[in-house]
Amino acid sequence: MKRFLSILFCMVLLAGCAQANPDGYQNSVFSASLPDTFEPVKDAGIICFAPYGDPLLSSSITFYVTELNWYFDDFTEDEYADALIELTGYQSLKLEQMSECKIDGYDARRISCKVQIDQGMHDLILYAISADQTYFFILLNREGDSFIKQFDEMMRTVRFVK
Repeated sequence: MKRFLSILFCMVLLAGCAQANPDGYQNSVFSASLPDTFEPVKDAGIICFAPYGDPLLSSSITFYVTELNWYFDDFTEDEYADALIELTGYQSLKLEQMSECKIDGYDARRISCKVQIDQGMHDLILYAISADQTYFFILLNREGDSFIKQFDEMMRTVRFVK
């Protein structure tokens, strides 16, 4: 598991030439239709989206990519929860549901959690996609926001550049 986290941190993708357009978002790795009002966050150092591009005290979506992790497919719910606690630092993280799905034809997992942070209880939704690399899309849906359905709809539109 430590190898997984090391790889995740060391290989964060900074996919340049990202752009928002009327048909959605596109960069050199993937394209997707973002939730309403979500725009790329400038100078984030990672691929991140937030309402009007302002992540301060609002919900956000982040994207990471690592080398292909075959063992990742075999993680149990407890191992996913432990990895997410170590990755996010949210000791209060509670895994609520994990399900299998397909994203752009690739095997994926949708993991739903609750986390307690300064501003209250929030939903954390992670999609882990096993393709030519391992892709992670993470929504931190802050208390009072309602972006989970839009995030799930966005995930149905994700297409990887091949």
